[in-house]
Amino acid sequence: MFKPPGFLWLLRHELKVLWRGSILVRTHRYVLVPASIVILMFQAFGVLVGHLIMRHPVAPEIMLLALNINLAFLFVLMFSRAMMACIDVLYARGDADFLLASPIAPNRVLAVRMLGVALSILAPWLLLAGMLANGLIIFGQLWALAVYPMLLAEALVVAALAFALVVVLVGRIGPMAARRAGHSLALFTGVGIFILGQTPHFVPHAALAGFWSGLLPGPSGGGLAYLFARGLLGQPAPLLAALALAALVFCLVWVFLAGPFARGAISAASYRPAGREGAQQARFRHSAFSSLMAKDRRLLARFPGLVSQIAYRSLTLIPVVAILLGKVVIGLAVTVPLLVFLAGQLGLFFISVLAQMNDMPALIASAPVAARAPRRAAYLVCAQTALAIIGLPVVAVLVKGPALAPVMLLGVAGALASNLWLGRRLPIPLSRAAFGKTQVGTLLGLVLGVSISAGWALAAWLVVTFV
Repeated sequence: MFKPPGFLWLLRHELKVLWRGSILVRTHRYVLVPASIVILMFQAFGVLVGHLIMRHPVAPEIMLLALNINLAFLFVLMFSRAMMACIDVLYARGDADFLLASPIAPNRVLAVRMLGVALSILAPWLLLAGMLANGLIIFGQLWALAVYPMLLAEALVVAALAFALVVVLVGRIGPMAARRAGHSLALFTGVGIFILGQTPHFVPHAALAGFWSGLLPGPSGGGLAYLFARGLLGQPAPLLAALALAALVFCLVWVFLAGPFARGAISAASYRPAGREGAQQARFRHSAFSSLMAKDRRLLARFPGLVSQIAYRSLTLIPVVAILLGKVVIGLAVTVPLLVFLAGQLGLFFISVLAQMNDMPALIASAPVAARAPRRAAYLVCAQTALAIIGLPVVAVLVKGPALAPVMLLGVAGALASNLWLGRRLPIPLSRAAFGKTQVGTLLGLVLGVSISAGWALAAWLVVTFV
């Protein structure tokens, strides 16, 4: 007879499934080799930064404060990604019932999935931080080896707390709303990081210096709030204490969730009743092309994380608004490349959303409309949505600087049209593919889209500056 698989076998299988679903494997035909080259370049950059740190040492208190701030932001970024991963491994795969009916101990399955999520959210950040740590180790700073266990400890804490929160949220609001909550958390973190970076332009330097000096840990080392930061510096006692705390939090959450998972209460939370009844009883009252556009608008509205993704890409509007309001004394011409770049990125995002949300191309192909109608409807809806977002700032810039109109309009139109054409053929990866399905989107589209938008923005800036 077959024996129930052991813990290590389950963990190996879980990591294999997570690796197969990673973005590098899903798009390996295009980016695996370029990604390897980028990793080598980042490692060289890490060695350079390590050399600069050795030449210009930082005071211990300032180093502790900087590490603590980075750990706090890293915690929130890890947490939002962990929420998405928890929803995937608990609900999106749809294999919970199969596992609960197998002779495998449910608590063993839960532990493996929690560890898998912890390692999946740890990998990219450990890769980046490890490059800097390796650069310091080359120059004899062996304390930098503490980066590896400390980031693992933080990932264990984040994964445990994310599992606990996801179980509560899904039981109350469902998986889709819980996923939106994770996107919103990432959005607020990104906006917070951006605002923090802009504070020197709006806050007096004396007040800002007083604020940061108040956060310094002092001679005592900052107590428990700076435990992980002191561990990152290789101090033995804080390092061991942080690892013990992470293991304790992880085990407590695992014990707390093991019972509901074994009873199927966690997986059952995803089977919620249907939404509005009679929503499909509407009658067609428009032309076929209008119906196609309405369908595309509805697909855009139903995309999870739509608001947070738009907000991320619209951060360039903050300096535009500041310039228009006179808060930043820079020429009005600077707003032109910012808006041109934003138009291209919004167009690429919207057309990629439609490429991923449209999971029945054969049905559309058999519709009684011209073969080019669905493509034109998608282009038009994406262009309208992008222009609706940037329309007011564009009008405000043209009112203040009418001479910028030709360059502005041509740049926006060119960037938008180029990215719509590109996104139709190479959509960017916006969400993880359904379990067992092929990923829609590639990083090549993302790289080309950013390059095309930047090219149009650079051309617009050169024209308004030197012509």
